[in-house]
Parts: sequence; structure tokens; C-alpha cells
Amino acid sequence: MKKVLLSLLLAIACMPMAIGQNKAGNLVTIDTTVCSSFTWIDGFTYTHDTVALYTSASDSTVYVLNLTMSGAVTDTANAIELDGICSVNWNNKVWSTPGSFFDTLSTVSGCDSIVKLQITLAGESHDTIVAQACDEYVFDSVSYTASGNYTITETEGTCHTYTHLFLTIANTMTDTASVVVRDTIGGCSITWNGQTYSFADTNRTIYALGTTSVAGCDSLMAIRITGFTGTQRDTNYVENCGYYLWEGDTLRTSGIYTTVDTTATCIEVNNLALTITSLHDTTTTEVCETYTFIFSSREGVAGARDRATFTESGIYNTDLEGDTLYSTHFRTGCVTYHTLDLTVIPVAQRFSTETIYDTVCDKYTISFGGESREFTESTGDTTLLHSRRTVRNCYDTSITLNIIVNHRSYADYNETVCDSYFWPFTGQTYTASTVQTYILPDTLNSVKCDSVGRLNLTVNYTPEVSIEGNWHLNPEVSNSTVLRIVDNPADHNTYKWFKNNEATPFSTADSVTVTVTDNTDIHLQSTSNKGCTADNWLTITLNVGIDDVDGLNVNLYPNPTSRYLNVESAEGISTVVVYNTIGQQVIRRDINATAAQLDLGNLAVGTYTLQILSANGEQATRKFIVNK
Repeated sequence: MKKVLLSLLLAIACMPMAIGQNKAGNLVTIDTTVCSSFTWIDGFTYTHDTVALYTSASDSTVYVLNLTMSGAVTDTANAIELDGICSVNWNNKVWSTPGSFFDTLSTVSGCDSIVKLQITLAGESHDTIVAQACDEYVFDSVSYTASGNYTITETEGTCHTYTHLFLTIANTMTDTASVVVRDTIGGCSITWNGQTYSFADTNRTIYALGTTSVAGCDSLMAIRITGFTGTQRDTNYVENCGYYLWEGDTLRTSGIYTTVDTTATCIEVNNLALTITSLHDTTTTEVCETYTFIFSSREGVAGARDRATFTESGIYNTDLEGDTLYSTHFRTGCVTYHTLDLTVIPVAQRFSTETIYDTVCDKYTISFGGESREFTESTGDTTLLHSRRTVRNCYDTSITLNIIVNHRSYADYNETVCDSYFWPFTGQTYTASTVQTYILPDTLNSVKCDSVGRLNLTVNYTPEVSIEGNWHLNPEVSNSTVLRIVDNPADHNTYKWFKNNEATPFSTADSVTVTVTDNTDIHLQSTSNKGCTADNWLTITLNVGIDDVDGLNVNLYPNPTSRYLNVESAEGISTVVVYNTIGQQVIRRDINATAAQLDLGNLAVGTYTLQILSANGEQATRKFIVNK
């Protein structure tokens, strides 16, 4: 009976229930709660709350059972209803299909309850966002840079999610006047707006916040950092006497010394180019017959010699006249005292080498005995003597030359030009006087030497002349103006003034008074004392009313031009545009100044139209000529 009771109690312990047992003498009380049914030791299965009594026949122990039935709960009356969404996460499950479902929930006593879940899914979900940003707004990894109403659609399965974005973008003000390019070639860092930027910031645009705009967005200033090399190099050139202290070391020999300091991504290289003048040195040498000792500078020493000759072996601290062997460095003033350890070897014998025969063009060079000799004319039976040492013996060596020197023929090209000259042989344009040579191909002369073209070039320069004066007249005030020439008086130029393309000049003075009755073209021709001519053109206009289409004072020079054209206007020039004869735009430049120089090197020869837009919005057109 005890074995049967133990088995039943073990079975009860494995069921979802709460069991409490109290024993008093032969009376045992058992309190338990189960979910649906309970089979006890009396052999009965109970499905409701009950109190049962059982007496053990073996030991007369009385068992009392107090049974509470919790039971599974089925709750369909309190259905959960969800509407207008795409999916729901409930009871650790995701429901994404519309309909009615039953699910189970565990009660506190551990018994499952069945609950009806009524899900009504709309198939789509809507959300509204109202946002305001400066310059850019990022939503769901997408960048928006303009104001507007946007609908963002996301689809997952059969469900659609719509986000309605009502966006207002307030642009940041950029202070373009403060945008500059910082070139720091050879440097490692720069400081701007209180911040230090290093090599890592190369080719970046750095922004700094400025004044807040009306829309609440900060204005920006910026710099563009270019030109960092990543390495900053510094070289110190030092000359010193005897030794030099550097980086904790005592340096006693001349040379290049380097230290490298790495800070972040930048390398700082410090080079020391050191010249050490010794305080004392010893020269040990062996020579044949004689030795000449050459001193360094002895400026300021009365009667001092720059060299001394020795003919006998010995150790010398003075020259043969008793003067101390010393040198004074010409820059540092360091004094070096010399000791000469000399061995003089007598000449043992004389021998001759063979005669050298050769035929050359222009020049023959021979190195012999440590010296170089050049011959530009033919020579025969020329003997060169030199003492040379072999091991411990000295020999007189002689070489006999029989050299024929032929010469190139030269074709001279003598040119005198204004400003520049293009020489087709070299393919180069020269802007200064020069002498250039070029070996002409396939032009061997009768003695088999190349022919050479020789350019003897003299470059004179076109006068740089501008005109001052008022050439925009109001006839109600005056119909005359004074025009003055501005140039370098040392050029000694001559001038001719022409009106309206007349063949005869009306003046040759430095300044002229011009009286006009209508718009008048003025042509100034300036000629240097070398014959180079520059042309300036301007139009004197009468401001007869608001319909006057060309009221700008514009000065162009030189005109015609070979490459550079200077444009001047006292009213200020905003933009210039150059058109060719068929109306194509070939050059456009923003000037924002009262004068500019245009490079016309890429334009072909011909007539062009220059359109000028002034700072106050007025326009003017002028003709000019490119003549290379």
C-alpha cells in the first residue's frame, strides 16, 4: 500500500497543480489545485471541487483531500478587436491576415485559457510627419534638399505603409566672399577660424558657422584646403669652427644630417647642411719632384701668399720662408693650422707613348695627368709631358698629338622683331634677345661636319600705352575732352592721333583736346624708337538721351595685339565676352575690377568683338584685331 501511495503522489507532482500537505498524528491533510481532472489514491477521478476521505488499511492513517479545480477558461465574449493597421504583435505572435482567431493564454495557476482574437486589418497604414530643416532633411536614408509634400511608400507582404512628409527646407546662407583656397605646399597644418587643420583635411572644404539667418539656419563661411604635401621640410645651413652641437649630438664632420618627427599624419623633416672648418689638419701625400700647397683665404694678412711649393720630403708646419701653414675660412673666419707630411719621389726614367692621330669637328679634348686640354685648331707633333707615379717610382710620360680639327659651317639667321619670335628649327617662341644654335639635319659639309643654324635674335618691345580722359560726354555740359597718354617716358615713343579712320593724323602730341559733334572713333598709334608699334582704340560718345546704347568709357590696348589685350573702364568691369566673326563665343571671363588682361594665345588671326558688361549693368562693344 505504501508503494502504491508513493507512485500516486509522484504522478500528482507532475501535473499542473498546487499541493500542500499537513500531518498531525494519523491524520494527513492534502490541499491541491488542478486544471481539469484529478485521480486520487482512492481510485476515483475528480473533475470538480471536492473533499475526499481515505483510510489506509495497513497503518490506519487517514488522508483528507481538499481539491480545487481551476479549469481552462474559454473567453469568447471579450474578443479583442484591432482595426486600421497592417499587422499586430500579440501574445508573442505576429498576425498579418484579417480574420477571427483563437489563441491560448496561460493563467496564473498554469492552466491555459482560450481567447478569441478578432483582427480586422486595413491592408495599409498611414502616418504624417511635418518637418523643417536647413539645407537637407534625411528620412529613411533618403536625402531631401527642397521644400515639398512627399509620400513615402513601403510594402511588406500584402501590407502598404504610407508616410506623408510635409517638408520645409530653409537654405543656409553661404558667404561666398569668405570662401578662399588655402595652398599650404610644404606645410603640415593651417589655422583658420580658431581651428587647426592638418594633412588629413587636404582637398576638403571646411565650413564655419556664422550669423543665423531669418529662417533660423546658420550662414556658412568656408575654405578649400589644397596643396598639403604631408611632409614639412626645413633645411638649416650652418658653417662652424671645429664642431657643432645639434639635437644633443656633437658633430665634427661636414655633411647632411636629418631628423624626422612624425606628428599625426604629418612628417616634419629637419635637415642640417653642416660645414665644419677643422682647427687643425694633416695632409699626407707622395708626389713626383714638387708639391704645391694651396692655402684658403688669408684676406687682410699683409704679404700672405695663397700657395707654397715644396721640393723635398719632410713634415712641414711652416712654408719654406718660415710662415706658419694656416688658412682662414673666407666666410666663417675659422683658422685651420696645417701639417704637411710630404714624400717627394725623384723621377726615375723617361719614356714616350705612341702618337695619337684623330680627325674631329670643332674641338678635340684630351685628359692627361689629371688635367684636361682642348684644341680648337689642327695641331701636329704636339708633345704633352707629365710626371706620374707608379707604386714607388716616378716616370715622365709624353704623348704626341697629330690632330686635324675641321669646323662646322654656320648659317646665320639675323632677326630683329617686336615682342616675340618663333623659330621653326627649335619649335620655340623667344621673347628676349638671344643667340640660339641648332644642328641642321642632313647638312654635312665637305669635311664631314654638320652645318649649324645660328639665330641672332634682337627682340624689341611694343610700347605699353594707355589713354586717360573722359570719352563719354554730355553735350549739355561740353562736347570736348582732353585725352592724355600714360606710358614710360624713357621709351621715347612717338605718337599719331587719328579720327574716324582718317589717313592723316590730327596730332602727334602727348595729350590732345578733341571736340566732337557726334560719336567719334579715336585711334592712337604709338611707335617706339626701335620701330615697334602699338594701337589703342576708343570711341568718344555723346550722351544724347536714355537710349544711348554705349555709354561706357572703355580703353583697349594694344590693338592689334599678338597675344595679350588690356581692357580698362573707370565704371568697373563685371564681365567680358569675346565673339568671333560668325558670332561664336570664344572667351568669357568674370572680372569685377576696373582693369583686366586677356590672354588671346588660343585665338586665330582675325577680327573679334569684345562685349563689356559694367558693374552697374551697362553694356558696350568694341572691335579688336589679333595679328600674330
